[in-house]
Amino acid sequence: MPALFDEIIKDYKIHTLRIEDLKLMSDVGFDVAKISCPNAVAYSEKLLNKPVPQLPATLYMKYYRDGNRSEYEKPYFERRDAAILLLLAELTEKQGRFTDLLIDYIWAILEESTWVIPAHIRQNHGNAPNCLPDAFNLTEEDDVRYVDLFSAQTGALLAWIWYLGGEILDPVTPVIRARILSMLKNRIFHVYYEVKGEGNGWMGDRGETLNNWTPWIVSNVLNAVMLCETDIEKRIYALERSSVILDRFTKDYPEDGGCDEGPGYWGVAGASYFDCLEIISDMTGGEVALFDVPFVKRLCEYIVDFNLCGSVYANFADASHFSGGCPTLLSRMGRLCKSDKLCGYAAFKANKLSFNSWSSSSTPYRSFKNLFEPYPACQPIPLKPETIFYPNLEVLIVRSESGLSLAAKGGHNAESHNHNDIGNFILFNRETPVFIDAGVEQYCKDTFSSKRYTLWTMRSLYHNLPEINGCEQLNGKQYHANIISCENGKLVLELKNAYPEEAGINSYIRSVSLNDNCFACTDNISLNEPGKIAFSIICVEEPENTASGKIRLNNAGVLAEYDEALSYSTDKIKLESKLRNEWQTESLTRIRLTEENIISKEYALTAKII
Repeated sequence: MPALFDEIIKDYKIHTLRIEDLKLMSDVGFDVAKISCPNAVAYSEKLLNKPVPQLPATLYMKYYRDGNRSEYEKPYFERRDAAILLLLAELTEKQGRFTDLLIDYIWAILEESTWVIPAHIRQNHGNAPNCLPDAFNLTEEDDVRYVDLFSAQTGALLAWIWYLGGEILDPVTPVIRARILSMLKNRIFHVYYEVKGEGNGWMGDRGETLNNWTPWIVSNVLNAVMLCETDIEKRIYALERSSVILDRFTKDYPEDGGCDEGPGYWGVAGASYFDCLEIISDMTGGEVALFDVPFVKRLCEYIVDFNLCGSVYANFADASHFSGGCPTLLSRMGRLCKSDKLCGYAAFKANKLSFNSWSSSSTPYRSFKNLFEPYPACQPIPLKPETIFYPNLEVLIVRSESGLSLAAKGGHNAESHNHNDIGNFILFNRETPVFIDAGVEQYCKDTFSSKRYTLWTMRSLYHNLPEINGCEQLNGKQYHANIISCENGKLVLELKNAYPEEAGINSYIRSVSLNDNCFACTDNISLNEPGKIAFSIICVEEPENTASGKIRLNNAGVLAEYDEALSYSTDKIKLESKLRNEWQTESLTRIRLTEENIISKEYALTAKII
């Protein structure tokens, strides 16, 4: 993509913003007097008389000792959710009963030695792997001369508390809000303005390939700048710096608007990029507004296209099949980007009772915007039978009249949050899974390490793909698909280059299609010499092998047929808690279809509604 901001950011009209002057914020929907969050009051009442969750040093070190992320992150995020909800509850009630507890939570967050979570810390001067970070100063010996995802979120959240909480906090003591400003300057603004090329890879200063970290962090940093930075020159620099970083992000983003990180990360990739556009528009009084750029519209509409049926999405990469978009956000996207698809979809998904409720998130600006978004007035537009192809992303989506829906992909094995899954497909019968992508387990130390592709969820052996001569797909951009064609709901790929040379593949052409009530996957495989093919098919339910060449999936209401020459077997994939909860089962079933001494053959797998 070409740079969207380019030079225009340098010609905007700057606005000052002080706590005493709410005019600009009121103009864009943030009027303190209008904040009303009954759900925040109900939540905060449950916190009264309970202690602030503790974050001891040994809990921080746990990640380095045994790879566990969640035990530290759970109380870490509980603190942040509680702080903002207590503030909203007090702004709603104005009775003072939440003030002391709010102060305790804010103080606890300010007392944290670092806001960077253990999984993201970068040690600059040789600490042992289970040591605590040296986060005591701003010199080159400080381990946290950078901003990670959740330090940026913390900065944005504290900026809102500083901005909205003056009348609540200052009568108790002005120290709290003064300390918030000091911490923001040291931990967020200092890094953004002055520290470059020291591990802040999400800035792209050294030519790094960027992913969701970039717009996600930029949106939260800009949020804090918008609310708390009173130095006009620094505000100008923050906008110019952000425009450069965001243009680096879109440079490698698919022009079709597709998110290679999957729908699970679109909410903090494409959607956070949209947040950045909104914040910049707010900061410049609407003078820099890029919502009418076609690329921005496509980037936002992606999440509608990837909705297969109801609450089910095509969950490639590290995504849940329930990943989706908040109707309030989608309504605002549709309104600003002038997208009938987004507006109608948001109206169809919207619920008046919850539309403007507070939702704690890692993007506080978006959560506040959602409080004031007008309920969509347009006609609801449900999903319709449709064939959609993303040529740059190399993904086909087909929704049929019968209720079957298909997602199939090409791509390469160096995509962000990549699984080795070139040629993989997903099939649902309405919201019931037929053939699935399992998704990803709870993140741990190995998830983003050199051991990533030892995890079963990342391997092609546990996707709907074959093992060829004992070889599975490998990670790296050199392992890729070549698109032969995509038309009439059929994606045709050459997959030879998805496998290593040792697989001995002369040619491997996979055709995946959905035609009303019939799914078909045809594999034409030619080997250099006789070898073994072993197909994997991943199912949620236990299939019934009713006869040679036939598989019945009773819950899905589907009958699948395969080449009778293939030998049939199954094994169980035991699930950990996250995937158990997602798929509502203790284990998945992997079907294995194998044949030996093959040099060239066509295989067909079909599935029809019973």
